Amino acid sequence: MYRGGMSALNNPLELAALATAVVPGLRVAGLRPPQFRDDVVSVTGMIDTDGNRWTVVAPHDQVGGLDMEIQSAVLSRLSHAHENGALSFAVPKPAGFIRTKQGLRAMVYPETGGDFATAEDFMTHSIFAASLATALATLHNLPPTVFTELDLASYSATECRERHLAILEEARQHTVVPSNLWDRWKNALDTPLLWRFAPTPVHGDMQLTSVQLNHGCVQLISGFSSAHVGDPAQDVAWIRALAPDQFLRHFYQAYAHQRSATDLHLMTRAQLLSELAVVRWLVHGVHVADYEIIHNAQAMLIQISQELGHQQLVETLDEQEGEDTQSISPEENGDPNRRLDHHPTQTEESDPFASPEALKETEREELTGALNSCDMPTECLPAQ
Repeated sequence: MYRGGMSALNNPLELAALATAVVPGLRVAGLRPPQFRDDVVSVTGMIDTDGNRWTVVAPHDQVGGLDMEIQSAVLSRLSHAHENGALSFAVPKPAGFIRTKQGLRAMVYPETGGDFATAEDFMTHSIFAASLATALATLHNLPPTVFTELDLASYSATECRERHLAILEEARQHTVVPSNLWDRWKNALDTPLLWRFAPTPVHGDMQLTSVQLNHGCVQLISGFSSAHVGDPAQDVAWIRALAPDQFLRHFYQAYAHQRSATDLHLMTRAQLLSELAVVRWLVHGVHVADYEIIHNAQAMLIQISQELGHQQLVETLDEQEGEDTQSISPEENGDPNRRLDHHPTQTEESDPFASPEALKETEREELTGALNSCDMPTECLPAQ
């Protein structure tokens, strides 16, 4: 999702003023990150005269995300799951709500410390890889009723696929989708085995500003305005776009063995969704009549088309009776660390990490140390 600059609507100073009306005795000493505005909310951080850190989140309208009352209920349920040990990370605990001048409810919550994740963290922290994998796996392990009982949107695997197809078709009505990309994406969307997964609770808008770290460990995840039940690959797609191979390797191993359900094609769907994000961005530009967004997205499509050539994300798969659903699929035998700049197909035998048992002893020791440093269970690693 786009992260632009603040506008006059709900600018940082205005949001800080809202916080003082919510928290009795709060006196703002200064502003701090995060400070951004997207198509759903405006967010700013601040520090008070006692050194406490706060965040204010104000929606722009009643559409495009969950309203604050529902978000509060979501956070309450996730907080309960964290306290019971089902979630490895904390979530914001609202200190209060207030109406903005637009009549919408803004939320104020105290920060628990830590730093927001940065792109550099993907380059330097094996701890971050193991911790982020565990955080997302524990979220995806929660029963769907955690969200569906709050009447959050719920999509089956088939519905997830159909929604991607609809976006792709809509994009083609407004621009020229390069033929190699169309073939690559349509082939993946038309591969039935790719869409065999159990829908899970999903954050829905994971990004750097969603994650707070304490010495490399995921301490808190925020920004649940797009929470729903759907494809867990949606929460992994942003990692595929940012992370180098070694990070992806460690993430994949820890995540796969922490999950309570088998999802053989998660990483390939995540790669697909990371590529389709450009298509969604283009369609968003069409909806809001922002021609700069449209032109930028079109340029990105051309760039991706040139980088990928005619490589397929997956080869055509035939349905096979008696497929071993407890092993890594042939599709995953195409490197689970596949990124936008490296796209082996399913038939490529270049993946030295295709099975869980392939984790080297040195890597096991590194991941074990990472998990221990974050007080996370090491049983998520493959058995020796």
